[in-house]
Amino acid sequence: MSKGLADEFGPRGVRVTTVSPGPIRTAMWESADGFGGKLAEATGVSQADLLAQVPQIMGMRTGRIAEPAEVAALITFLLSDAAGSITGSDHLI
Repeated sequence: MSKGLADEFGPRGVRVTTVSPGPIRTAMWESADGFGGKLAEATGVSQADLLAQVPQIMGMRTGRIAEPAEVAALITFLLSDAAGSITGSDHLI
């Protein structure tokens, strides 16, 4: 999608870039009533064990769940002039 939009709007000076976060260490994963807690309950494992297994189960190359600040840093970079030639791409984090 971002490639198509970048092709269409790039000539007008519009950059299109998407960020696709995987599991991020937020309440969604860490709260007992969030997705992580409900998934742990449904699978019969403790939430701590589930969170420890998520990187391997999901094939996360870093071996860990990302921090919110990492996503913010990526977005900040993509919005900066330093990323002025980056367009039509999707960034997995």
